[in-house]
Amino acid sequence: MNIVKENIDALNAVLTVTVEKVDYESKVEAKLRDYRRKVQMPGFRPGMVPMGLIKKMYQNPTAADEIFKLVSDLVGNYINDNHLYTVGRPIPSGELPSIDLSVQTDFEFKYEIGLAPKVNLTVSSEIKIPYYTITIPDEDVQARIDAYRRYYGKTVSAEQIGSDDLVIVDLAQSGEKGLTVEKAMLSLKVIPEAEQQALLGLSVGASVEADVRKMLTNDVDCAAFLKIPTEQLAEVDPVFTITIKEITRVEPSEINQEFFDSVYGKDVITSEEEFVSRIKSDMGSELANKSNRRFRVDVRNTLLQEVTLELPEVFLKRWLAYSSDGKMTEEEAEKEFPHIAGILRWNLIKEHILQQQNIEVTEEALLDTAKKVVLERLAMYGIGSMNEERLTEFAQSTLERSNEERNQIVDYTIETLAVEYIRNTATIEHKEVSNKQFNEII
Repeated sequence: MNIVKENIDALNAVLTVTVEKVDYESKVEAKLRDYRRKVQMPGFRPGMVPMGLIKKMYQNPTAADEIFKLVSDLVGNYINDNHLYTVGRPIPSGELPSIDLSVQTDFEFKYEIGLAPKVNLTVSSEIKIPYYTITIPDEDVQARIDAYRRYYGKTVSAEQIGSDDLVIVDLAQSGEKGLTVEKAMLSLKVIPEAEQQALLGLSVGASVEADVRKMLTNDVDCAAFLKIPTEQLAEVDPVFTITIKEITRVEPSEINQEFFDSVYGKDVITSEEEFVSRIKSDMGSELANKSNRRFRVDVRNTLLQEVTLELPEVFLKRWLAYSSDGKMTEEEAEKEFPHIAGILRWNLIKEHILQQQNIEVTEEALLDTAKKVVLERLAMYGIGSMNEERLTEFAQSTLERSNEERNQIVDYTIETLAVEYIRNTATIEHKEVSNKQFNEII
């Protein structure tokens, strides 16, 4: 068994692997003997099927399995042992040889590999990266409090329609083909302000003629309101007589201990001052997360502009199509390549920084990242915390669950360590912005 590397240029090479009979023969023989011991075939007792028949049936596919595994291991080991820094994975150069031991016993495989470019980058204070601190105006705090009060408020009947109300209505049209709908539900919040005017102030029992397509411009919403399939919507006259049957609204919760307990749990908050302070703290954490996510993007974009990294583009486009198992054409790979190229270049920069600064990705760092992942998932289900012992247990389980999940955590940890080093080394330009300005920026 032999492997030879031929450099095509600075970014492309071909590995030629030669496999001889002696390299795989013993393993194939062992597998065939094992098949003979286990196989059940009509006319033969277990373990007594002639070896010639076993070879006729299983030798070539067994040899193919063993040879391809042998070649794959050899290529992987060669790349690692020779410290070849590659992008993408090796792909066959041309057609792989078919395995038929009655025709030949020695085989040659050729694999193309893409070589990573050298990263010439040193992070210093000359590199400037913005960091946006999002301010929290009092009106935003009040809006959050009002939202909580509505959420934990109680539903009451109202005498006249207001702009935040929910109404139950009957709809009717005259004529034989006129549509009639009973007890349709309509929220004034989703109706354009100009169209609300026809309904505001109406009492139960009152009727008004209105165009429902102007009230509900979304086809799906309008069809659901009229209780018809969406495809029939175009055939329906949108003008209806709307009769008010019920008016309900949410009466905001009073600001008291019961309200505090509903939002944060029993006796966690015991005064309005504490409640407002906690709201500000929660909003600050949420906005800090937004700022930090944006900072990662700005770090990436800034450093990608700092260094030019040529990639083996032709190889990588072929690799994209090949590794998709037929799900991606070469044309689709061409379109996808700019996005993939950005990811690959950023990966090269991150790994270069860690190597340059001798920053290790330790198991402790991976566990820290896994804990953050667990807490983020819990937050999606409304669980804000977990005791440290249980959190560590869940995080460890996440790391061990699958190679894919562990690799994702490794990648995120590499980025976290690289970004933290950049944050402490580059010049960070702090900028205060409102949430609206921040959203415009991103």
